[in-house]
Amino acid sequence: MRKHVLPAIGVAAATAGALALSLAPTAANAAPPKHGYHHRTITIEAVEKGTAVNLVDVPPDDSALGDQLIGTGDLTDENGDELGTSSFVGISTDAEPRTSEMLTFVYELPDGKITTSGTAELSDSGPVFDEKFAITGGTGKYKNASGEVRVQQETMEQAKVTFEIRR
Repeated sequence: MRKHVLPAIGVAAATAGALALSLAPTAANAAPPKHGYHHRTITIEAVEKGTAVNLVDVPPDDSALGDQLIGTGDLTDENGDELGTSSFVGISTDAEPRTSEMLTFVYELPDGKITTSGTAELSDSGPVFDEKFAITGGTGKYKNASGEVRVQQETMEQAKVTFEIRR
């Protein structure tokens, strides 16, 4: 098994968007739910910049299937102010060429953590990928959250991340 160090990827793998921590609660449903609980949506926009990424190349050498991409990044708002961090693990789901990744992200924000999961189709032109990932869990303020996170991986080093969190 060979280990390659790659340039920092703040992806969706890497793992995230131009984050103007705009906590904008909006009504998610026109009619209130049966039990009187009103869902609201919180929108957070961020920029993710990769700080470290490693590629683990699993055998055989002529196949990308199962190769792993592991990394971390910093999240900032549109003014460059720190919002939190991101961590991700991606596993290649194609043999050759590498065109699809199954990704899991953990975003650490001031009020708790958000986890996401999904797949990304990689592009050789334009952004690396532009995908939405399901929110699979959270802690703190984001406990019991649902929704999705859009990751516009503009380059290998930077992504726009938009959180649409239902609580």
